[in-house]
Amino acid sequence: MIVGSRRGPAVATALIGIVLLAAPSAFGAEPPKPDLSVDIQRRMARTLGDVLVWYERTPAGERMAWGGLGACVALGVCVTLERAVRLRRRSVIPNDFLARFLDRLHEGRLDGGKALDYCEMHPSPAARVALAAVRRWGRPAVDLERAVGLAHRWESEQLRRNVGTLRRITAMAPLVGLLGSLLAADRLMRENGDATLAQALPALADALSPLISGVAVGVVAMVLYDMLTTRVERLGAALDRLGAETIDAVAMTTVVAAPTLASYPSTPHIRLGEPSVERRPIVSIPVRESAPRRLRDEPSLGA
Repeated sequence: MIVGSRRGPAVATALIGIVLLAAPSAFGAEPPKPDLSVDIQRRMARTLGDVLVWYERTPAGERMAWGGLGACVALGVCVTLERAVRLRRRSVIPNDFLARFLDRLHEGRLDGGKALDYCEMHPSPAARVALAAVRRWGRPAVDLERAVGLAHRWESEQLRRNVGTLRRITAMAPLVGLLGSLLAADRLMRENGDATLAQALPALADALSPLISGVAVGVVAMVLYDMLTTRVERLGAALDRLGAETIDAVAMTTVVAAPTLASYPSTPHIRLGEPSVERRPIVSIPVRESAPRRLRDEPSLGA
């Protein structure tokens, strides 16, 4: 009886598992769909194969132009994605660091050591700009401004890195497209020299494709360059404001001894009600008197 009581739950569990496994086929459930990523990879591979076949059939001169345009597009996409990730505001100036650091600094809850540790615990361009002033805690404001200015210049250059590549693509892509169109037009004219104008126009229209593509790539690169440059300028202005506020807060918490002018009078002061004392020179220098001028006894020449 004990064995039977133990086998009962096990058999029931096995039957429930079999029913659950057989339920989809019993009710006519659809088979699992293929993975979407596999379908996307197949389409991308098919498209890449078609592009390579078309590239091999293209003449040598036009192939060079299309290859240059493809390199411009790939380089522009890489630079744009890299700068878009690096120029995020939360990566350059984290809101948590900005609010907590400035509030604690203005309230006097951070001294030099605590502020230094707080900046090192939150590595970012904003923390490095503030760290330039915190490391010189207790120095005059001129030293703080010089250090913050150097740090701000360095961080601005790092934010602006690789952005100039888009400007070069803006100038180079239309020229590469123009070169490809000229080479294609030259090839068509050599092959179809006896063709009429009506017959040559469709071929010339195809020859303008590299130029149109190059101009389009240049326009897109110029727009992206303006967008990234504007973002860099805004982030640089925010870093400048952060540095100025840090300098003011550090300078206010630093006590600097004001220079005093000490006068050392040569003679004691005269107080009211006291008899005046005749002042005598400390060193007496004798002065030789000039001898009186004597009149000449001789008569003048006109006498």
